[in-house]
Amino acid sequence: MKKSITLIALICLVLAGLTSCNSDKSELRKMIAQLNTECPIPLGSIGQMDKAEYRSNKVTFYYTIVGLDNLNNFKNNQEAFHNFMLDNYRSNSDEDFRQLLESIVEAEAGLDVVFSIENGDTFTLTFTNEELKANMPETEGDPESYLQSAVTSARMQLPITYGYGDGMVCSNIELDSLYFTYYIDCDENQLDLNEMQQSIEENHEGLVEMLTSSTDPSFVKMMQTLKATNRGLRYFYTGTSSGKEAVVVISPEELQ
Repeated sequence: MKKSITLIALICLVLAGLTSCNSDKSELRKMIAQLNTECPIPLGSIGQMDKAEYRSNKVTFYYTIVGLDNLNNFKNNQEAFHNFMLDNYRSNSDEDFRQLLESIVEAEAGLDVVFSIENGDTFTLTFTNEELKANMPETEGDPESYLQSAVTSARMQLPITYGYGDGMVCSNIELDSLYFTYYIDCDENQLDLNEMQQSIEENHEGLVEMLTSSTDPSFVKMMQTLKATNRGLRYFYTGTSSGKEAVVVISPEELQ
């Protein structure tokens, strides 16, 4: 009789665990369905989130990236980009994102993130449930590691031919103890560096307004981390023909 009671108790515990797990999975399905009603989600000049799926206890996010001819830099630096994504997950302050990631963790699911470009080339990052659990939003991370990962990730996308206006190409990005610096090559057939030099103050004001008005959680986190580490932003514009330069410097105090 005692053995029977023990067996019944064990079965009840197993069923309770299954019920809880199924409930977590059901909640995750609802969240993914809701997310898909909002897709495609524009991501500014980067591209867009196309859709999300939940199959075989794995969530998959699909993104389209614009402005790239191939994804070789991502593929050749997979570990660095993987770590950068985890840093972004950990530092993301968006409540909806936190709830979604929490739901993935509670359902004991994994996560794939698939990036595609217009020519059909794709690149996939895979995250285990344990990795997601260890990098839940609001868990403390190292700001220096975060910034280094951000630089590594950004360099994978170089040269960047979007987001800087006609005739501008970002050719390099660097991080030192004082600045996060963008180096931008300017086609002088389309841009007059003399005029740009004369309108530095106007360009400065426009950039500050753009930086402080963004509500994208990852972007806001980047600005906050730069400010917290007492770093500013620099934009070096260089004429590809004359070599003339125009420099816009934004102090840490001007960042949001």
